[in-house]
Amino acid sequence: MAKVYGIDLGTTYSVIATLNENGMPEVIENYEEDSRTLASAVYFQPNGDPVVGEAAKAQAEIEPERVVQFVKREIGKPDAAVRNFNGVDYDPILISSLILKRMKEYAEAQGGEEVRDVVITCPAYFGNEERTATKQAGKIAGFNVLDIVNEPTAAALNYCCREFGENRKIMVYDLGGGTFDITLFDFCVDEEGKATIDVIDSGGNDRLGGIDWDARLYDYICQQYCDENGMSPEDVTPELRAIIMRQVEGTKKLLSKKETHGLNISFEGDVTRISVSAQAFKERTQDLVEMTMDFVRQILDNNSLTAEGIDVLLLVGGSTKMPMIREAVESMFPGKVRLEDPDLAVAKGAALKAAIECVERVMERKERQNDGGDGEKGYDSDKDMPSFTEEEAAHLQKIIPQKVRTVSDKLSRSFGPAVWVDETSFMVDNLLFVGDESPSEATEDYGTMVDNQAAVVLTVYENVGKDKVKDKHVTPSLDDKGNEQYTDPALKVKKLGEVRMELPKGTPKGSPIRVFFRCSAIGLEVRATNLSTNETVETVITSENTKTQEEMDRAIEHVASLKTSSDF
Repeated sequence: MAKVYGIDLGTTYSVIATLNENGMPEVIENYEEDSRTLASAVYFQPNGDPVVGEAAKAQAEIEPERVVQFVKREIGKPDAAVRNFNGVDYDPILISSLILKRMKEYAEAQGGEEVRDVVITCPAYFGNEERTATKQAGKIAGFNVLDIVNEPTAAALNYCCREFGENRKIMVYDLGGGTFDITLFDFCVDEEGKATIDVIDSGGNDRLGGIDWDARLYDYICQQYCDENGMSPEDVTPELRAIIMRQVEGTKKLLSKKETHGLNISFEGDVTRISVSAQAFKERTQDLVEMTMDFVRQILDNNSLTAEGIDVLLLVGGSTKMPMIREAVESMFPGKVRLEDPDLAVAKGAALKAAIECVERVMERKERQNDGGDGEKGYDSDKDMPSFTEEEAAHLQKIIPQKVRTVSDKLSRSFGPAVWVDETSFMVDNLLFVGDESPSEATEDYGTMVDNQAAVVLTVYENVGKDKVKDKHVTPSLDDKGNEQYTDPALKVKKLGEVRMELPKGTPKGSPIRVFFRCSAIGLEVRATNLSTNETVETVITSENTKTQEEMDRAIEHVASLKTSSDF
């Protein structure tokens, strides 16, 4: 049976899943490490292919300068670090591709067939650049990326395919290793017994996660060590820091099961005994817990709901295993909290979404062929069809859970072009909005500003404006000369890129230019058409934080030449 796959590309751990013969999602075991997860860490050997996984993570204590971790927090970001190993520059996109390639290789070794068609998940709060960068990482690793789906949406799909019932409102609290999302869903069942999972609202912070709790626990243990040895935290050497950090993850896990934990820190021939209490750890991280609960309260307020209006709250992400998290959400949603497969639910849901997406695309192709089309019309060259025949897709359609009819995702950002208000100032005219269905598209007509205008430069912006009236027009952070101008920081206005259209000589003022925006799994597609001449220019918006096609080609060739391993 041809297969599709779902991948949870995590900050600290990643997971790959597929569907079994009964159409239910199963995680593919990482047999080499006897685990169902893969540590999202890469060690670059001085000579040889990269090592990915637990061995790489452990090597960070010995050679931290050759190990890269937590790149999910940096992918698609303007401040992302680029590190050089063996003469090659590795940015977060390339590092992520190595983690994905490692999963591809061990999944293929077990299944005996190519792992090609995948859905990769990302935090709901990721913007266009982060999502584009994630997809690029998948392509570099050798995948055909069918979609980038929000992690909470995947988790909700996994839950709803197993727990089927009446209409309900579901909230997903997703606290991973490096990111946090809170998403509200409507789960509606129609007269035929089919269900629709619809995103109502989401929020979060893509730089808040379990590693922040780790940092607090490190500070706690380090301070105790310093107190016992009459020293200051500023005196801690890199070697001692690595020794203490080695204790942090295990201690955090043990404090989820018992009230106190004793540990020995051996350094330079001396052993220091330290006792760590769960209560002290909780007190030192209470503000982090409250940060997440503030987002929960905001989502409820945004939708005029109370906690009583939520039927189920799903805890997703490994960091939700901490008792302090369960206590906080249980106190607000008593009797409604479910902690099921927190490490694996996202990948399982992504596998289900991949199956649904695959069937839909093959059926769409069949319909176009029956209508006399070429079978590929309407698909961007970057949006490859799944490697499934109609017979394979029909079989897949029979075995996947039939309870869910549709799964919707929503845009996490608003998008629009900059338009001139007068000769000296311009604003963003949002065409797509936070909360619109994904994929989503919109068209608007504009006019040239002056007679004999030589060209139209369509500058594209992203922001978080939600209100289609109040936030229809927002101010960019820079004016046309590059000078800073006032922008409400809450709107997070960011320039993504631009499209240029040359105009014929003699073009009169007010000549109509039609602008089309479409945001989907392949990114933000922008098209401008001169309605006077029917000339069209179009592009998929990229930025300096993602790769050009030339850079992609080089990256694909380089990564294909490597073979990742789980050990040295």
